[in-house]
Amino acid sequence: MTVTHSHGFQLEIRNELSGRYRRLVYKCWSRHNDFGWRENWPYQHKDWSFAMSLFHTFFHCNFHTGYGRVDKQLVAAWEMKDQCGDREKCTWVVKKDGLYLRRWKTNFFSNKYGNERWNEYVQHDVLQSPWS
Repeated sequence: MTVTHSHGFQLEIRNELSGRYRRLVYKCWSRHNDFGWRENWPYQHKDWSFAMSLFHTFFHCNFHTGYGRVDKQLVAAWEMKDQCGDREKCTWVVKKDGLYLRRWKTNFFSNKYGNERWNEYVQHDVLQSPWS
């Protein structure tokens, strides 16, 4: 499975570091693709879009910050869509204390008459790996 610009599934890495060490350097690769070394400053992000198959795609990433490093395998599979929420995207967030998976929850609202409805997405970040 190669990375394409087609619709399907997205993997996103966001830098939300605060404090003195805010630069993020990382390298991600899969069996078929090597994305090389990248550098992000706070509030920058990088995402990849690819078509999903019935099989897993494993992205291995090395994250380096002034707070430490994390080597993590990011799994892109249909099962991850449930963990990431109601979206077609899994977002990995780098913060001062480690690497987080951003989960989204949908809240449904309607007015008191029930004739207007809208959705609101609420994020919830879950720590996956602290810096070492």
